[in-house]
Amino acid sequence: MATIWIVEDDPNISRLIEISVTKVGHQTKCFADAEELDLELKNRAVLPDLMLLDLMLRAKSGFDVLKEWKAGLRTRAIPIIIISARSVERDKVMGLELGAEDYITKPFGVRELQARVQTALRRLKPEPERLAIGDLTLFPESRGTFVNGVRVDLTAMEFDLLYYLACRQGQTVTRAALLRDVWGYIGDGDTTRTVDSHIKTLRSKLKDNAGKPHLIETVRGTGYRFSSEDPGRCDTVPVDQE
Repeated sequence: MATIWIVEDDPNISRLIEISVTKVGHQTKCFADAEELDLELKNRAVLPDLMLLDLMLRAKSGFDVLKEWKAGLRTRAIPIIIISARSVERDKVMGLELGAEDYITKPFGVRELQARVQTALRRLKPEPERLAIGDLTLFPESRGTFVNGVRVDLTAMEFDLLYYLACRQGQTVTRAALLRDVWGYIGDGDTTRTVDSHIKTLRSKLKDNAGKPHLIETVRGTGYRFSSEDPGRCDTVPVDQE
């Protein structure tokens, strides 16, 4: 059973999609527009396995939503199927080029929709991988963190923050970029010091001295950088399933 979010401003079509999806055993959550969707994402709710997205929404188009989700660390791997009355070729091409998994035109058949959803869920289940940098090893699929082979217990958000920085080893990342891509915040500013607080906790759990960090460096007035001085090589490799 998968969790599927439906973003559709027509309540009748939204209900039809919901019924079609639940009939094949999945859970759903419906949103009337991008504002409702952004609010759910900002509140850090459990994310869906798949999203069904209309293009013609109020205020923000489905194309804009698609761009934002494919740019965000937390959301970019989630498959998105566009369901739209816009049937011209250029719209289909644009949607697929922006990262949509599939494009279904309205009106659609219920069985066709169910089949497309099932196919997307089967095809896009990610393979487990590990990211190894020196004595630090991260497992994105399970959010496992190990230092010198010893597990370090991190929250999901702490892991996402660490993984985001580690994937950009040696690059300075601004607080604004972290808020946008890791937390999914929309807009500017951070009055709650969210990033700094999480970095402090991460350093404590990883035993990374803030005065002389070997993992997460502070770039004064800008943000943070995952150290590029570690002698270890950064590899992303498949994990043995046995």
